[in-house]
Amino acid sequence: MPAAVPARIGWALELLDLQPDDEVLEIGCGSGAAMELACRALDGGHITGIDRSATAVARASARLGAELAAGTADLRTAPLASLEAPASSFGKALAVNINTFWTGPAHAELQVLRRVLRPDGLLLLVYETPGRPDRQLNGAAASLRAHGLEPEILHGPGPRLGALTVRF
Repeated sequence: MPAAVPARIGWALELLDLQPDDEVLEIGCGSGAAMELACRALDGGHITGIDRSATAVARASARLGAELAAGTADLRTAPLASLEAPASSFGKALAVNINTFWTGPAHAELQVLRRVLRPDGLLLLVYETPGRPDRQLNGAAASLRAHGLEPEILHGPGPRLGALTVRF
């Protein structure tokens, strides 16, 4: 893993356990660092990055020129709640440091994920905070449980990292 890649992204991709033919959704792709690394593991698979910020998508687009041209990746400026994608499009979804799931009920976002994730699809939420990420992990877990999901909380390799996984 290149030194410039934040620990949270390296750990997230490790937890995601990408397979060559995976179809992945990254929610809040930012500058595209996770997507760039994910593309290295995909051979026949694909990653779609969404971000509500057009500036972030433009940065990711500049970073992922070769991957976009090769068809391994695509980018969209859109919030998760309004994502247009066919049913069961993705086997895995990733979100790193996204507030949506721990700051509110995330009804619309979880409805979209129920539609676009395949049966038994994986959602991975990763948080890196200045202190322990307990507030984010517990808030996201409560939101997911309120929607009938059973998240598993994972503690990271350092005290500032935590994650939730949930199968749909």
